[in-house]
Amino acid sequence: MLTGGQTIDLHMFFPFYGGLYNYTTISVNGYLAFATVLDQGPTINVGPEATDWPRQQDPAMIAPYLCKQQIPQTGNPALRAGIYYRLILRQSLFGRESGSNMNLGGTMQQSSFFGQTASQACPGTPESYARCDSQSDYFLDEMMRWLQEGVAGASMFRADAALVVTWHNTASAIAGRSDIDAGQSATYQVIWLTDQPGRLSYVILNYDRLGFDAQDFRANSRSGRCRALFNGGNHTGIVEVDPTQAYKNTPKVLAQRSGVPHVVRGRYMFRVDDVVRPAGCSNKTGGTCKSFGINPILIYPNIVNMLGEMTVDVNALCLDRSQTYVLMIEEREIAPCNVLNAAIARCNLPKIYDWGTKTVYFQPQSRGANDDKAFVGYIYFVPPTLDPQRLDIGNIYEWYKNPMPSYLMPITWYPRNFTNPELFNNLNQMGTRISDDALYGVQLGLYVIGYREYKDDEIKKFRPEHRTLARLATYTNRNSYEYRWRPQEEVINLNQVQQWYLTDWERWNTLYTYRVGYLKLAPIRPNDINGTELLSGLVSAPISLHWLWSPEDNRFGQTTFSQQERDQRAEFVARKSKEMCHDWFDEDGALFNFIRDTETNTSCPCVETQARLDLGRFMPHPRCSQTFRDITCTSIIGSKNCYMSAQNIYGSYAGDGNTFDNMDTTRFMTHYGQVCCYDESGYLMQTPYQPVIKTQKEYFYNPGYPLRAYEFGTPPYMGQFEVPGLSVFHNDYMPYFLCCKFADFRCQLFYWRRPSSACQEYQPSATGQVTGAGIFNTIDNDKFVFNEPGVYNFLYIPKTVRTPEVRIQVRMERYPNRKVDFGLLGRYISQAELVQPTNATVITGITLEATGTDRVHVVARKDTRRFRYRTDIIVGNILRYFDTIRLQRFKGVLIYVNNVERGQPEIYVVLEEAHIGVRIRESYALDIDRLPMYQESMGMLDIQLAVPPQYGVRPDGDKTRETEQRQRYDLPRISGLMRPFPEQTSASIMQGLTLNDVNSETIRQQIINNYRIIGSGESGSEQNVAGTMSQGLPSDNMFTTSKDEDKKFDVFPEANLRSGPIYKMASMYDSKQISSGKYRFDPQTGMDINQKLSNCRGLQEDASLNLQPFQSAVNLQYGLQRCPDDASSIITNCGDSVPCLYNYALLQSKVLAFEEQDAWNSFMAERMDAIRKYNSCGAINIEYPEYMMKTPALSSGYLQGDVARFECYQTHWVKGDNEYKCGIVVDYNNPNLYRFEWNKGSQPWCRSRIKENYFKWITVIFSVVGIILVCL
Repeated sequence: MLTGGQTIDLHMFFPFYGGLYNYTTISVNGYLAFATVLDQGPTINVGPEATDWPRQQDPAMIAPYLCKQQIPQTGNPALRAGIYYRLILRQSLFGRESGSNMNLGGTMQQSSFFGQTASQACPGTPESYARCDSQSDYFLDEMMRWLQEGVAGASMFRADAALVVTWHNTASAIAGRSDIDAGQSATYQVIWLTDQPGRLSYVILNYDRLGFDAQDFRANSRSGRCRALFNGGNHTGIVEVDPTQAYKNTPKVLAQRSGVPHVVRGRYMFRVDDVVRPAGCSNKTGGTCKSFGINPILIYPNIVNMLGEMTVDVNALCLDRSQTYVLMIEEREIAPCNVLNAAIARCNLPKIYDWGTKTVYFQPQSRGANDDKAFVGYIYFVPPTLDPQRLDIGNIYEWYKNPMPSYLMPITWYPRNFTNPELFNNLNQMGTRISDDALYGVQLGLYVIGYREYKDDEIKKFRPEHRTLARLATYTNRNSYEYRWRPQEEVINLNQVQQWYLTDWERWNTLYTYRVGYLKLAPIRPNDINGTELLSGLVSAPISLHWLWSPEDNRFGQTTFSQQERDQRAEFVARKSKEMCHDWFDEDGALFNFIRDTETNTSCPCVETQARLDLGRFMPHPRCSQTFRDITCTSIIGSKNCYMSAQNIYGSYAGDGNTFDNMDTTRFMTHYGQVCCYDESGYLMQTPYQPVIKTQKEYFYNPGYPLRAYEFGTPPYMGQFEVPGLSVFHNDYMPYFLCCKFADFRCQLFYWRRPSSACQEYQPSATGQVTGAGIFNTIDNDKFVFNEPGVYNFLYIPKTVRTPEVRIQVRMERYPNRKVDFGLLGRYISQAELVQPTNATVITGITLEATGTDRVHVVARKDTRRFRYRTDIIVGNILRYFDTIRLQRFKGVLIYVNNVERGQPEIYVVLEEAHIGVRIRESYALDIDRLPMYQESMGMLDIQLAVPPQYGVRPDGDKTRETEQRQRYDLPRISGLMRPFPEQTSASIMQGLTLNDVNSETIRQQIINNYRIIGSGESGSEQNVAGTMSQGLPSDNMFTTSKDEDKKFDVFPEANLRSGPIYKMASMYDSKQISSGKYRFDPQTGMDINQKLSNCRGLQEDASLNLQPFQSAVNLQYGLQRCPDDASSIITNCGDSVPCLYNYALLQSKVLAFEEQDAWNSFMAERMDAIRKYNSCGAINIEYPEYMMKTPALSSGYLQGDVARFECYQTHWVKGDNEYKCGIVVDYNNPNLYRFEWNKGSQPWCRSRIKENYFKWITVIFSVVGIILVCL
């Protein structure tokens, strides 16, 4: 029995609302808390709206029935009351399950030392409430079955621990015996489940009886109202259990209704590991849309292959089997749905042909006037190359080798992804539950789907086609208990085809028009003759289909082949590939010469440093770069890093100019893409040199090449060259394998159609960054330190004819004093003093958008919330996750995450049409796991920004002729924190950051007046007068406002994540309320920092003796309040590095100071390298590469000053000019006209020495004969 509350140890970490907890406090007042709860008074207030945090506590809690309650001590003798709890742990956590290598359990000696038998006690958990035995395993398995019956996607969850707390017959706090005898008591329960890694967490709430609404007399509810909620704590967010009118009227309705009405009344289920999401079905009625209630519908999986023909499970409204339900997909067909039970519907998705988020609406198909409106949610559709749910068929690039390394290829899937169609359709008649194993026993077929873009004579267009070519094998889906989480592993025999769906003529002819395809695993449809209507299933990534080819006398009639037959097959593939390569060469040559657009508008950067800093136009290749740590790259293997265009290449008007001027026309999106690969020295690899350098078949010199079909697709993603992932394989990647890998001596044909870029048209971007405590290095080379809390226009570009409007804002907050000891709470410091502000401001959030794009927010998470995720990425007011898919495309925005370090600390956002890119890092993307002194990251953002040259910003910061050029070319005026003085001359590129640039009052006032959003700073900022340069700049706060199309999601819990500060201070630190100004923000100048460090070093090193008592106390107080730790080491370690000194002195962190110093120095060096002008002559096109070598082989051969020498092997003589140099050619009649080119010469080639000698002898013989004839 508990009174006020009891804290217990959970013996492992349970995730809840972004935090990790290994303890909880169980209270008689109906909650599990994770912090101190202020429960004096009739009402227990929690949440952002009801508490003044941090002056008052806002504890994180799971509250099934939050109000003042008591455990009755008197009353009906038969009434048993109390609070009971138990911690259930799975035996496998301690090596005690069957088959364990420890074999603990019943063989242990019995002991009652800890209050229970040793066979019942869990190792390391001496408390009697912890249990891990066969009964605990059974209980956890039952809880998983409960979840499967009510939660979409819960079949993938394995519960390893559970906390069960039951409030039995509790009464309101001021209830008397008459109330208790009248049955006004409450019995309810919390079951909190998690897995062993602490990544997923679910809560089940059970309500047996609720006899009171509040703690007031006779339940008249005038005070102490009861609530059922989940509170994230510290104003993170709050979620009500039942956001309905009936619940508002009387909370007792929770015991009458249910989220799983087909199972039991009074039961509700939630996923709670991050932002709390309700599961089960909703009782929300009254014609209101769920999206305007509290949460979106729960859909699993919510990341779906765009090829469709898959199923998703939906939690929405409570379902009726007699009705038909549909899932309406924005701008696409509807998906029919089947009712699994009252809480879950399963919907069959059609082909979507889209990449990005689609809003979906779940509703009955036939609705009357009184029916509910549609429930709203979203599904993110991805191409098959990025689908995290795709069919696993082993190393994907083994499928692109000839001959295949093995004709027994692996295939893996999770059996619970498939259900028996016959049992599934009769689910309501048979009474089968989702958790029953029999439902998953089904025969699966493995199908080969061919893809091509062919001419459709009916619509007079070329269009994509997906056709079922064959069924390779049949598998039995294993439905036993151990395969609930274990994947099923089988083998594909590529030497055998069970059934062809092509005629003999089509197998000899049409088959070879499908250059690429994919595999699909799906339940077998009875009487399936032509394979045109396959059931929903899993599809693989695109693969080559050459393993289906064979000579006419060998048609997969057997299961094994001899080595001779294998060789014949490989020779046939090589011969057929040569024919297909020639066909592709002719076909591609008939199309528009897209190289004009790729080289003119997206020429490759000349060196890798430029590509790395050009965030808006180029991104690391998702498969061939060190950023994504993906080594499965064979098409362009040999490069150190590859980059690709971050958006579709934008073309421009290229007419004769007689009618229209190119400057007055908008750019337009094409379906082309660019790929640039760099060697170990950081120089571009060139396709013309590949045949000369290549010495063996699998040689590692494979340069990048432009793409006719952009890999990420082109809106509307339906036509030729537009399908993401598939069009590029059909038009670009597969021709590379046909010409360069499968066929002999045809790679040069491919590179003639796909020549690499030589950076002749490339112009670098203007790049800037802000790091640490407001240390700026702007895009036009201004360097300063600026500290002032508020929301600022980081970059603003007005809309012009050629460019969209761009809006970027950042939020700067006062960084908390990390020297505050939280252990002193309640003894020496109050709740309000836990978060004490310093005089340093850091960036905690950034938001950006452009014309026609989604609005993106990236914010650092609050303290104690940065365990799993260090940042929140919110797109269109919806929280997005990047665990399984690191690259996501939204409306006009591309976002990708370098998740090498845990917690998505490094995020890249690209505004596609604007070509502006941003890199956001949390705490310098440090690996916090390797820093033993830090439990979580530091909670600050640093930002790097790249602006392309089309906006007229010079990368070296020169603004001498900017006004003239802006008027002449109608360029937009770019301004903001990253370009605060667009009308002033910039500093020298070589000038560093000095102490005079630290919070200079001249700079500060201009920035505050011109770029701070009015009212976003400290109290009094709403009265600031706008500066002259702020005219035309946005005045609305993008963190607190929403676009019209996103306002329906404003009520979601993530709204608090973006709108509120992460370091909220108590009102006592508000300078407006403190007349003395003790806590007023005081920007520290360079002189202040220098003086403070000198004083503190003096106190540290000078041992003052015989001080008066008061003087000694003053010295001690000054040192404690104003001095950083070890001031002398700061001066010694940082030297004259201003960024290091400033961060070290104000942020109190040696790690942050050194990281800031490294970030500043590396950026300065990289920018100097990137803005350098590289002059390119292009690569030399070698037409006859046979027996020729390049010296040196891997050196740069395209930049000014480069020398390229070509030689022949010892069996051949070199002919033509074999040595070239790239240099400048000046028209001396007009010195302003110049170009860069190679010296003139004839094409080098190699002639056999035998043939050369033969020609010499022939020449001698004919010469002698000629002389003789002349003499005669």
